[in-house]
Amino acid sequence: MQASLRVQLCSSMRRRPTSTGGRGGFTLVELLLVISIIAIVLALTLVAIQSLQNQARATGCLSNQRQLALANQSYATDNSGRLASPRTESSAIVGGGLPTLPNAWVDTNGTLCSGNRETDLTLEKGALWSYLGESAKAYVSPQDPTARRDWTRTSPPTNCPDGRVRSYSFNSFVGVGAYNPTLRCDDLWQFPDPNSPDYPDQYRGSQYKTVTMSQIPNPSRTMATITEEDSYGFNTQGWCVRVRPPTGVAGDWIDTPALWNPGRVNISYMDGSIEAPNIIYKELAQIMQPNLSLPPIHFAVELGTRPAHRFMSSIMMPGIVLPELQ
Repeated sequence: MQASLRVQLCSSMRRRPTSTGGRGGFTLVELLLVISIIAIVLALTLVAIQSLQNQARATGCLSNQRQLALANQSYATDNSGRLASPRTESSAIVGGGLPTLPNAWVDTNGTLCSGNRETDLTLEKGALWSYLGESAKAYVSPQDPTARRDWTRTSPPTNCPDGRVRSYSFNSFVGVGAYNPTLRCDDLWQFPDPNSPDYPDQYRGSQYKTVTMSQIPNPSRTMATITEEDSYGFNTQGWCVRVRPPTGVAGDWIDTPALWNPGRVNISYMDGSIEAPNIIYKELAQIMQPNLSLPPIHFAVELGTRPAHRFMSSIMMPGIVLPELQ
């Protein structure tokens, strides 16, 4: 009996893993392999999370722009079809000769704080404030790195926000021409210029105005809003590109879009639809923002076949700005 017990005990001891036999634990190579796999999985997870967060911010930005376009429609419904002006101040521009406008979509007139920033009063004085639920967040893109993060109400002259209160601009070609139909957009640039020597004879002297929604031939392809990061600190007036005959002419971006959504431009259309076309290629991005530590420059020239400029020209006012001029 004792002999049998000793045999079983010895057999059990022989089967028991030892620290020197390597059978009961991981080798150094195996440990390193497991750690590497865990690190790769974590890295992929973080990338996926970041991608989802970026996508969520882009979706939020487009959702805001849809609200802006629909708010403009609602404003027009309540105001005999008249759209809000893309101007950002109700007072006349110096030298423009335009009277005070009661329907600027936001109004910086007398609302800037001592730091030369727009405040909540800028939004509240605008024509669309009540149509956006009196929500300051509707004016700020979740993708905007320069936007405010503190939602405490700000007002002039000393209560400056901790960032920009507005990330969007309206199309300069929309809601204009009420007082002078020869003026193509709110900041007094003439697009197309009817007096330009290279302007086609059949279009010379043509005029238009888009005061009401009914004067916009193609709302579903007419840009309403766009994200804009402005070196001025806030976006002055509406947003536009120079539309004119392309012969011998480069693509002039009077304003440049925000470059927060790599390669893409976040826009809404007048019917409330939204889009983020992938049009900003690497070389154009470098022209628009030569110094990454500074905002994009306010005026850029796209050379060559100017595909991005042609696209933007085509959605400023299709049906009025003809393809020949894009």
